Amino acid sequence: MSETIAIILRFREEHADEFERLFKEEVLPLWHEFKTQGKFIAASLTLVQDGNQQKEGVRDYILHVEVPSRAEHEEFDTHARFVEFLPKARAMQPEEPLVWLGSTLFQL
Repeated sequence: MSETIAIILRFREEHADEFERLFKEEVLPLWHEFKTQGKFIAASLTLVQDGNQQKEGVRDYILHVEVPSRAEHEEFDTHARFVEFLPKARAMQPEEPLVWLGSTLFQL
């Protein structure tokens, strides 16, 4: 059974463009590698445009990843390039992200 990861990321508005640039340059290529190798089933980063938890001065994102198993999730989370990216992203976040993960029950 696959594992789905859902994370709500929040960035200060003044740092959001920088986060997007860094993500595109440093994380997206790694996502492509994992997808090509069959280690990602699906992955997306979505800019939140509406919702009931938005805060002024903060830009929210939905990060969604589906992996074949926990092993691929752990492999990604410990990959040197991702580990190098994390401190840069965390420095721009006003609070900890909201994180959920679990076994995928249904999918199309």
